[in-house]
Order: sequence, then structure tokens, then C-alpha cells
Amino acid sequence: MLCFLPDLKPVDLLEVAVPSLNKLPAGVSVLYDSQSHVHAFQFTRDASDIYFRADRLFLRCSFFPYEFSLFVSMKVTRQPRREECVLSLFDERSQKRVISVVLSRGKMVFQFKEKRYKFKTTVYRDKRWHTYGFSMAAEFLTMTTDCGNQRVRAVRTPFPNFLPVANTSFSIGRCKKRRTIFQGMLKDVILVTGADAAVRACPPRVTIRQGLDNVIRTFPAPSQCEWTDVGNIAFDIYASKLKVCVNGVWREVEVSTEKRRLDYMIPHQQLDTGAESLDVEVFDIPGEGKFAAFANAAAPSGKPSVSAVFKWVNGKFEIYQKLETEAAQSWEFFEIKNQFFLAVANYGSSTAQQTNSTIYKWRKRRKKFKPYQQIPTWTARDMEHFQIDDNHYLAVANHAEGDRNMIDSIVLRWEEKDKRFKEHQRIMTVGAYDWTHFQVNGFHFLAVANSFNGLTTLIDSALYFYQEGMFVQFQTMETNGATDWEFFTIDKDAFLVVANAYNYGSQNYLDIDNYATNSTIYKLNPAKRAFEKFQSIPTFSAIDWEHVQIGEDHYLIVSNAQNGGTGDRLKSVIYRWQGMDRFVPVHYMVTRPNADFDIFTDSENIYLVYANAKSSVSEVLKVKFV
Repeated sequence: MLCFLPDLKPVDLLEVAVPSLNKLPAGVSVLYDSQSHVHAFQFTRDASDIYFRADRLFLRCSFFPYEFSLFVSMKVTRQPRREECVLSLFDERSQKRVISVVLSRGKMVFQFKEKRYKFKTTVYRDKRWHTYGFSMAAEFLTMTTDCGNQRVRAVRTPFPNFLPVANTSFSIGRCKKRRTIFQGMLKDVILVTGADAAVRACPPRVTIRQGLDNVIRTFPAPSQCEWTDVGNIAFDIYASKLKVCVNGVWREVEVSTEKRRLDYMIPHQQLDTGAESLDVEVFDIPGEGKFAAFANAAAPSGKPSVSAVFKWVNGKFEIYQKLETEAAQSWEFFEIKNQFFLAVANYGSSTAQQTNSTIYKWRKRRKKFKPYQQIPTWTARDMEHFQIDDNHYLAVANHAEGDRNMIDSIVLRWEEKDKRFKEHQRIMTVGAYDWTHFQVNGFHFLAVANSFNGLTTLIDSALYFYQEGMFVQFQTMETNGATDWEFFTIDKDAFLVVANAYNYGSQNYLDIDNYATNSTIYKLNPAKRAFEKFQSIPTFSAIDWEHVQIGEDHYLIVSNAQNGGTGDRLKSVIYRWQGMDRFVPVHYMVTRPNADFDIFTDSENIYLVYANAKSSVSEVLKVKFV
């Protein structure tokens, strides 16, 4: 009988193999890890197998699911000298491995049949609990680390649609015909069916963008978890539910059957940021809460130039800290090995002078951001943090140097030895406004929004991809005063949308209606390996695009920043994806002049906050659902 097993719930293979702790196999013990307050299995070097027949799971099926994920939560205190088998599905007749997860020197190895796929890992360094998920879907294998870092490998031989489970068994801690037994600690070995297993098992770290079908519900006590467990997955053997450690609490991940659709926005809160703001960055610090940093581009008369950081308290933002900036353009929050940073792109007081942009570091004891590193920049407009394998990068968009718009923007790389960002690569840009990093099928891309070459705004913006340690040009796209890129996916399709803000040059020789532009959505054509024009949307000085998914609906929100026109030019617009109709305008918001949107959640509520580019009063809007 053939089946896909969509109704098979997440299963802890350890629970199936050892239903009672009173009947542990020889050489296997259950220890209590006092640091993380969890019980876990540990194996001696001569431990007996923990195994069971696969047909105990697949009662109504004769084939293994062709789309699935395996999640392993483990703690390793030393680097193995040779390969140690964590899990395997083996053929009882030939004793050969069909599927296996193996721990090697500096690598996690996923194998099916004779094909091996290696992923670098640093699991040995911090001696803490980590969760590794291997997701098989179509022709791609994805490894997810602690619900955050994802790496994708193209599968040379697609996983078989018809893999019989007859005469196969699961073995935990040891692979058949392998003497070396896993010497770490195991607390969960979970099988989840379906292509979206990683999404269903892991809560979105960047709220909204990965979808809101996952509703997180807090479990009753005892449900506390330690900081070292943040992001890790556990399996509640009593409730048969997956749980994830979020901000000190084990929370259940449950797929909601309720469908919600955005109806309209309602005013929620006005914020006095102290000056005109060009950007807002909403972020979470585990254990501390949710924050919003506004980039103030100007300073009140006679006062120093500062930008404001707010904290979300009881459903409202309250002023929390003021940070020194100099004509701030944008903020970027990021994390490096449990250390939290907030970087500001400073434009400076003059295009003729170099200024410093600043990286602030969160001080855990004082619970404040303090200056950490100064980066020399030229009229910086944007900073973009991203990670490739174990390396952290920060791309800086330098806008102009004096009257020269063609200058180098910089990609910095974090040097672990020095604990500092250092210059890695220079890329020629033209009045750069924005860097956007994204991934497609495991390839890393950087898109730059070029705005003005001194003569015209109708110029090419560029797309670069990462190859052999450097970014090389992949494609150019004609833009018109570009200020922002936004990447998103719908099903398996990849899209890029550009915000075109100004129309100046020979193409507009009458020099009228400069703010009336068409912003463009591009769609990736995998066969041609290029992004192609997909849809043109009339905008009025578009400064920012934000993509949000609510349930099955995809939305694009554009900030039409110039409010000097009439009619719809006064409004920011929300577009909804409608399949063959593409993106269709469904909501209009009359707002103050805004330069940036950000979206965040609090419990089941969704909010939209924008930075006011013309006054010190910014605003938080709340989504009303129908």
C-alpha cells in the first residue's frame, strides 16, 4: 500500500525504542544534565543497540515518506576521533545502512544509500545542547541548526518515492557494522513527515516573514528552560507534542486550523522619537524582550544628535535608551555567538567628510547598548548583516564622496580572533542606498540599490552572488532612483521587488512629476538563471517594501514617502497576492510621510510600525483581522 503519511504526527524515536526507563539496554543510561535541567541518554563504548523495527511506526504504509525531517537534540563534550553514528535505518537482511546521521570530525554527515552529504558544525566548541534537523524534500537536503542557520545541498540522486520499510529497523546510537558508538548525550531523536517539517517545528526568528500559521502556546509549569536551550527542540512524551525553548519557556508548536486575513489597520500608538526618522528596526533579545530602534536623521536645535531605542512593555513602546548617532540612516540588529549587536549607518554632516558608523554591543549586566566598534564610512545609507557557513559579514552601502557617486561600498567580515569586523571586499556602487542579502537553493546573493550617478536616476542596480569567498556580479537590473530591495518567496518561486523613488535625468527632460515612478517586481527564472520583470506597480517616491505572510495570504506593503501630491499619492498601499492576477491593491493607508516600515508580533496580534521622515511623531498600527 502506497501512502505519503501526512497524518503521521512527530514521533520521538527514542520513546518508541525505550518505552520504559526500567528496561534500558546494557550500556545505556539516563543522566540528568543539571546545567540545562533535562534528562538524556548516554552510551558506553560497548553499549547494546537501541533499535526497533520500522513497521512499528508505519502501520498503514509500506514505504518510507519521500519528504521528511529528522531532528536530533544532542550535547557533545569532545570531538570524536572517528565517525560516531547517531541514528540509522538499516536493512536487516544485508545489515547495510539505508539512512544514517553520523557525527564526524567537525562535520555532520547525512547518508542515504551510498551518497554522503557533509555539513560543517561547531557542536564541539561550546559543549552545549544543539538541535540539528535534516530535511529531505524533492532534490534538496537542508540542515537546520538550532532553528536558525540553514544550509542546503543539492541531492545528486533524488530520494526514492518508493522506499520499502519492510525488513528495516531503526538503530539509535550505533550503525550496523560500525564499532564506534555515539559518545555524547541524546535527549530527542524526532521524525517529522512533510516538506515543511522544519518550518512547522521551528518558530520564526524573524517574525511574520516566515508565516503565521504557527501559533505558539505556553505550556503550564514545569516548563522553564535554560538560556543554553534557546532554539532547541524537545519532545513532550506525555502530550506527544514538539516544544521549542523560547525566552526561558518551553513552548508548543501547533499548526492552527484558523484562517486569518488582514482586514485593515487601526491606530495603536504614537511615538515621539525626538527627531525625523528614516528607519526603524524591531528586534528581540532573548530574556530581555522586544525593542525598536529609530534612526534619527536630524537633531533638535542646540542638542546633540541621538537616536531612540524603545522597549515593548505591556503592549506599548516605552523609551529605553538614546544612542549617539550622526544623521543616522538605518539600524541593523544581529547576533554572533550569543552576543547581540546593533549597527547604525551614519550619513554624517557633510558629503565631503568621512564619518564613522558605529556598532553597539548589548551589555548583559547593565542591559544597555554600549559603543563597540567604529567603522569609517562615506555618507553611509545602510548596513546589512548576514552569515555564510560560520562566517559573519556586514555590508555597508556608501552613498557618495563629495560630488562623486561612484565609490566603493564595503563588505566586512567578522574576525573571531580579534572580535572585530575587518574589510573583506570592496564593490563599486553608484549612489548606493541599500544592501539586501538572500539565499536561493543554497546560493548566497547580495542586491544593491543604486540611486543616482550625478546625471540621472535611471541606472542599473546590481545583483552579486558568493563564489569562492568573494561576491561576483550575477545580474544587473534597470532601476530609477532605487532605495530598497525586498526578497520573498511564494511556494517555490523567488521574487525581488525594488522601490524606485525618484525620476530625474534625460528620460524626464521636462523635469516634472519626479516622484511618480514605477517600482518593479522581478521573478527568478531558474532555467535562465536570472531574475526577469514580472510586474510593474505605480508608486510615488517608494522608499521601502515589506513582505508579510498571514496564513496562506502574501502581502506587499509600500511606503509612498512623498506626501506632496494629491489623491492616492498621499497613501501607502497594501497589495495582496492573487495568483493569476498577481499583486492587487487591497488597502490604502493615509499615513504621515514615512521612510520605512517594520512588522512584528505580540502573542497573536500583528503590528506595523513606521518611521516618520518629516517630523518626530512616528506611529504603530495594529492589524485588524476579518
